[in-house]
Amino acid sequence: MLRVRKIFQLLLLGLLLPVAGSIFPGAAVAGAETSLCRRLAAEKGLDKSLVARYCVEGKKVAVDTSIIGKNLKQVEYKATYDRFVAPASVRKAQKFLDENRQWLVKTEGKFKVEAEVITAIFLVESDIGRYPGRYPLLKVFVSLASCNQEKYLRRVYSELKPKFPDLDYAWLKRRAQKKSAWGYTELVALLQMDDRLDVEEVKGSWAGAFGICQFIPSSCLRYAVDGNGDKRIDLYDFQDAAASVANYLKAHGWRPGLTVKQKEKVVLSYNHSRLYCETVVALAGKLK
Repeated sequence: MLRVRKIFQLLLLGLLLPVAGSIFPGAAVAGAETSLCRRLAAEKGLDKSLVARYCVEGKKVAVDTSIIGKNLKQVEYKATYDRFVAPASVRKAQKFLDENRQWLVKTEGKFKVEAEVITAIFLVESDIGRYPGRYPLLKVFVSLASCNQEKYLRRVYSELKPKFPDLDYAWLKRRAQKKSAWGYTELVALLQMDDRLDVEEVKGSWAGAFGICQFIPSSCLRYAVDGNGDKRIDLYDFQDAAASVANYLKAHGWRPGLTVKQKEKVVLSYNHSRLYCETVVALAGKLK
């Protein structure tokens, strides 16, 4: 039986490879995207029939160099985060907290993560669900998994150089190598969620996060939980998103009685931005 299954897998892999180049033609030269499909077809954590569904003629997901550029050269502005602790934003967060306090308190009781912190993350991440993202996640991670390829990297460099005259190509290339490995891992995780969301339709940020709480696919697989008891996980549902945020923070060291700096350190694991974690903790402190 095992021998028959092995032969079937080899036959399926053989069928995938000739058409693999058709999944991601975009601006690519022949053979580049074929290698990505080969990697997916050989991935032990992916069902071969699932990969076959995407590596067929007509599945055209172009590599987007603008997405690559945003990820390789991220620029943060303090003013962007200052607005989240402005009076209007605090009032919006407080209104959400007051209107949903009953179930938020239950989530807090279960995970020992304050409702104010969950609310603050909702506001900073997606304006409490108003802006969950507009970029197709499949395109985001196909682009990032391919970002270390010379033809794309040269194009990104030419697009970024006028805006950032001091940009060094060697630095960009080193960053692309790391981002490409990360992007491939997240692409695999996204495909592994095919049973819980529409992989081809789901949208998120240019950085690859989605839902009210803006989880990346690997975090969704590892930390997302059912918060409303309907036996499914939907990060566009507030209760599921809140429970998932709380579960994530608890797993990374959140507990009652942390100092401000300790809170910021835990939130830093959620988003690797010092401005972000300081803003979330400060906003949570303004809520009551």
